[in-house]
Amino acid sequence: MPLYKQQQGCSNNPTLVFLHGFLGNSSDWNETINLLNNDFHCISIDLPGHGASVTTASSLQDGFNHCHGLIKDALSDLNVQQYSLIGYSLGGRIALDYARTQNDDRLKTLLLESSHTGLNDEQTKERRFMQDHSWAKKFATQSIIESLYEWYDQDIFSDLSDGKKEMIISKRADNYGVSLANMLLATSLGKQTDALPYLQQTELTVHYCFGGKDKKFKNVSAQLNNLKHINVVEFEKAGHNIHQHDAQHFAQFILQNLR
Repeated sequence: MPLYKQQQGCSNNPTLVFLHGFLGNSSDWNETINLLNNDFHCISIDLPGHGASVTTASSLQDGFNHCHGLIKDALSDLNVQQYSLIGYSLGGRIALDYARTQNDDRLKTLLLESSHTGLNDEQTKERRFMQDHSWAKKFATQSIIESLYEWYDQDIFSDLSDGKKEMIISKRADNYGVSLANMLLATSLGKQTDALPYLQQTELTVHYCFGGKDKKFKNVSAQLNNLKHINVVEFEKAGHNIHQHDAQHFAQFILQNLR
């Protein structure tokens, strides 16, 4: 089953492809895209298990490779010739692994927002997979509201006010827990190949963006400093989700660097 995608802006403009994070969907990018669609052709995709691609997660086999194939098919359906790939969190991990494995000549620039580059220790990977397995069990067996409250109680979301968390949970409440569980296991950080060796040698232009209030990904970004072709950028006032905290500055960054 193909992935759902939506597009805005003139197809003659440079193309941007957006991949959302876990629990999100293509509409998460709307505020950013609305600031860009006069200058770019913007395509946002619902990843498997999310939004209008909710049933796609039930057929995931080899999680990352399956996602890559579905993304390639979506871009071919739209006859995309060249594009920049922008991914947030889970979407960024999928985008990075796509760049690492697919040798897609159409891909010209990669923009990663608050995305892990992968773990390099097998024991750490196993521990992470077991953590994700525990979360997947919760999403598959609890009410979606109960799972969302637990999810957004994690330290990585500590910059969010209680009111902001309530708003996000209300927005995410139409997700389907079993599909989320399938996607979480299929694309666990514990199953992701460490991409640091790729980033050390790639000639693809890569922008890595993180929020100044996001201590975890500030640490991840440190290993990318001074790497050739990697532009590491801190958005000082933002937390984990930069583009929803400050779409204006995020869109401005894209205009300055991807046009």
